[in-house]
Amino acid sequence: MPAEYIFIVRHGETKANKKGIEAGTLDYPLTKTGVKDAQFIAKALRKVKINAVYSSPVFRAYETAKILAQPHNLKIKILKELTEAKLKSEYVGKEGRHHILTEPEVYSETNDELLDRTKKAIEIVTKEAVGNAIVVSHGDVINALLEGVVERKVSAEKYYVLNTDPAALSILKIKERPILILYNFYRKMFSEF
Repeated sequence: MPAEYIFIVRHGETKANKKGIEAGTLDYPLTKTGVKDAQFIAKALRKVKINAVYSSPVFRAYETAKILAQPHNLKIKILKELTEAKLKSEYVGKEGRHHILTEPEVYSETNDELLDRTKKAIEIVTKEAVGNAIVVSHGDVINALLEGVVERKVSAEKYYVLNTDPAALSILKIKERPILILYNFYRKMFSEF
């Protein structure tokens, strides 16, 4: 039986995040806040039957995955397809945050290549994992992964990706531009896992 649910988690906070440094694949450990935040997610998912945990090979993601895997006594499976978006070396370790959609010139891969890579990651998890799985990665990678799902790039089938349940909460942050920060949160959300 293939994966049923995939819980997607961005790695916890690092000093690079706090200082606005572009970490790339450098080994920044989690801060105390990063550890606490990962422990919060681990606690939220502790009663969910998780059968597999996948992680980017980058240390901050792996460290987060270890915290999430611990309540389930699972080993972490490394997926290179979940590695941080490929930033050009002259930007790694420097101040300034970049995103592949808004500043593609600072990356050595295109957004389409990132979309292909994340599609492959989903295919691997879907084929290998039985039941529920956790995937730990990075901001641009998760955005690309979700873009692929929402825009139906991971399947040739036509279907509704966004499906709102009765009495469900969704939140849009409307400062400079609309950003979906919460989607379809409802009272019995975790009862189906």
